[in-house]
Amino acid sequence: MADAPPPAYDSVVIEQTDSADPLSSGGAADVSGAMSDGANNGSEAQASSPSAPGDMSVKVYDPVKQGEGMSAYVSYRVSTSTSLPQYKQQETEVIRRFRDFVWLKSKLEEKNPGVIIPPIPEKDVIQKYSTGKDFIERRRHALCTFCNRLCVHPILKFSTELQFFLEADEQAWQNEVAAGNADKGTVKKGFLGAKKFFKGVASTTSSLITGKSADEAEDPEYLKVKSYANALETHLVEVYAHADKLTTRQRKLFAAMKVFGETLSKLGEKEQEDGKNQEAFVKVADKLCSDDTLEAALSSLELGFVEPMKEYSRHVKCVRNVMADRSAALQRLHDKKQSVESKKNTLAKLRATPGAKEEKLSDAEQRLNESTRKLEEANDRYDLIKERMRTEMSAYHAQRKVDMLETLEGFANKQALLAEEQAKQWKNLVASLTA
Repeated sequence: MADAPPPAYDSVVIEQTDSADPLSSGGAADVSGAMSDGANNGSEAQASSPSAPGDMSVKVYDPVKQGEGMSAYVSYRVSTSTSLPQYKQQETEVIRRFRDFVWLKSKLEEKNPGVIIPPIPEKDVIQKYSTGKDFIERRRHALCTFCNRLCVHPILKFSTELQFFLEADEQAWQNEVAAGNADKGTVKKGFLGAKKFFKGVASTTSSLITGKSADEAEDPEYLKVKSYANALETHLVEVYAHADKLTTRQRKLFAAMKVFGETLSKLGEKEQEDGKNQEAFVKVADKLCSDDTLEAALSSLELGFVEPMKEYSRHVKCVRNVMADRSAALQRLHDKKQSVESKKNTLAKLRATPGAKEEKLSDAEQRLNESTRKLEEANDRYDLIKERMRTEMSAYHAQRKVDMLETLEGFANKQALLAEEQAKQWKNLVASLTA
């Protein structure tokens, strides 16, 4: 039996709170040189209030192939228009490549726990060296969507990472990226690449050792949202797959119509006895073979429906990544609580032991203090992620409803126009043959 569709999100979504983001305060950063490693900047009021319309927009355009062979890549112009006071100029433009967008997303994930970072296109190994027009245009469009989602986010649009990405000149940019790569090193990069996997199994590991899962201590309402997100991802992937099949089928139909037009033309050339039929056949054949209206409509359909559906399926994966971060943070909190209890017991036993050395007591107290400090840090991080996710999930749900409605409405309109254009051409053929 097929999986049932996920329940209405309104029935499980967590209420948005009015609490301010604990890490949203700070001053604007100077990004003329190397970027600061501090937390996100912007006033508390700015970070907790909705983005003012039109205060920031980004355009990704003019893709250009650079280099040849295995080292070839595509560069993009990234122009920014903003009224945010932290930016030195209202209009800026830089050159970036795909891996630079990957760097930005990675940095934002690192510095913003609990925030749903929008997706970027997958780094397809098969298409890594593709410079086809359609592939490049789809990627450009997806990167532009990514940037503008950041621009309307109440926290991310104030981030120093985004500002540095949009403002830094070529030399400053290369220096920062090179420094970051040097700091990571090969071993550390491998570890970071596997970190999300271990986050995903954190609760499972705890269950094997202690017989309990960290999620058992979670808010039941949040667990409903988590279950909803899992089901939503499955259904969005299915919708994308069927949308892709639909447009592929329509493109095949368009190709068949072109072939049909060519055969009509050849047939018309043989109609020597009836010049009128010959002219009608050739005229309609030329229309079917050369008119780019259908081709443009199909391309618009792919970019306006298939690609957004693909982006939505990637976006819900980003939601699940944040949920994995929350589970890992809760697991760490539980581990630190156990560590503190263990060290308290050790210290109590030492104090109850006659003749215990002062040095051992002092060492046990220091270990307890250190564990207590780490427990407080773990608790703060979990609380931060939890509070941010309340706002993030509400905003994600609201935006997804708007985006899906617009996308489906656009899809229906494009299908209607496509059918209308096809019907027009067939009617023209009938009219020409019966005139």
